[in-house]
Amino acid sequence: MQRYSTGAFMRGCALFFLCVLALPAAIFAAPDAPPKSEKRIPGPMVLPQAWPGGETIPAHLFAVMNHFSLAEYKPYRGSSPYTMRVPAGPAKGMKVGPKDADQFVNVFKLRYGITDRFEIRTATPFIDLNLNNHNDNGSWKGGWGDTTMMLRYGIITRSENSPFSVALDLGVTLPTGEVEDKDKHLATNAFSVIAGGGFSWVDHNQRVDLDGRYAAYTEGAHGIKPGDFALFHTHYSWALSRYFDIGAEAYYRIEQQSEIDGKGQQNGFQEIYAGPKIQFKPLDAPFVMLGVAVLFPVYRDYDYMKDDFTSMRLSTDTRYEFSILIAF
Repeated sequence: MQRYSTGAFMRGCALFFLCVLALPAAIFAAPDAPPKSEKRIPGPMVLPQAWPGGETIPAHLFAVMNHFSLAEYKPYRGSSPYTMRVPAGPAKGMKVGPKDADQFVNVFKLRYGITDRFEIRTATPFIDLNLNNHNDNGSWKGGWGDTTMMLRYGIITRSENSPFSVALDLGVTLPTGEVEDKDKHLATNAFSVIAGGGFSWVDHNQRVDLDGRYAAYTEGAHGIKPGDFALFHTHYSWALSRYFDIGAEAYYRIEQQSEIDGKGQQNGFQEIYAGPKIQFKPLDAPFVMLGVAVLFPVYRDYDYMKDDFTSMRLSTDTRYEFSILIAF
């Protein structure tokens, strides 16, 4: 019960933060709003695991971001929904295990421009996963996750003469997550090395972003080694006015199986999600941007242990993503 209350508190904090930012936007943005014909550079990606394509933040600019995601998960084997049933004995055919789960993920990010080409950024997640079981008993998993720290170098920066920007990333995952109870906490405290990069094209009121990275893990707490993964994002945005833009985002993730005490768990997977997004820029100074995206599954394929009827993966049909960005 204590853990569930912590999750509810985190959800409340995220929603309160959104309301605090939206209120001054509604009060102060409207009187000085410029004509709708004025255009601006569209905002970056909304998805919590995404980074800003090939862009680097300007020197000495500091940005605080809060991304949160809401979704309902259901068990899957392969690419199909799955209901666990007792395979033998007096209870043969009885439904057991999770029937669905409500998940809230909050990712807190920081970015700072060391120079116009170098920037450092961090991301720390909090996960609140409430499982609804077939036997009417609920269970909680989550807690603070491991922190990602990345250093970015801009190879090509956007200028008046060129709409392109390209950047390289190098980073690590730091063991900052909660791991005391392996049945409750989802962090692993495994160290990883991450390499990647991004590309952006910005032309007046349109924007295209591409980025990707690969992460390789060591063994962490409780003998768990997370699966190495590759993650790719794509994003298009069109600014309808100085304060509002629309677009679409998508990502593809492929992850190898994880290991426990050196034994493979046969839980590798691939998935593609895509959907529309909108962003609203209510204030000029400090720079504030609010974003919303809705993602739907385009492709998903989850490995599982074929001789284990409890082997499955929680997956969602729809994800609701929200983001808040403040830069000063």
